[in-house]
Amino acid sequence: MLVIKSVITGLGALCMIACATSPVDDAQPVQITGMIMENQTQMYVSAVRLLVPVTGNFVSCGNIPPGSMCSTTFPEAAYTGNPVEITWSQGGRIHSTGQFPIQLPGDLDANRPAVVQVVISGSGLAGAMIVQPLQ
Repeated sequence: MLVIKSVITGLGALCMIACATSPVDDAQPVQITGMIMENQTQMYVSAVRLLVPVTGNFVSCGNIPPGSMCSTTFPEAAYTGNPVEITWSQGGRIHSTGQFPIQLPGDLDANRPAVVQVVISGSGLAGAMIVQPLQ
């Protein structure tokens, strides 16, 4: 429950734009083609990593200045609802969200690929959501 509270608190304004969310249906995996890692804090963050512990797959960024972001694309990968964990270093401390599943937006178009957006919003506060760029 603490992870969910941290995610909701940490995403602030981003959560306000989200519609209803739903868990991933194993029959319909979401195709992910990239990652955006955003630092909304006033301090540098480093070694930002989103890990899928079940598979060992991860995406990471080295250093992200305050108010900046790091993004990358990769070959399409299916997200089937496995829990993820976000870890990062900030102010000489290592932070972790613990494991949590990423909820899907209610208006997700299953025929279009999406990206995972990780937001670090405060010391020890981070979350992730799946978004689809506007066409």
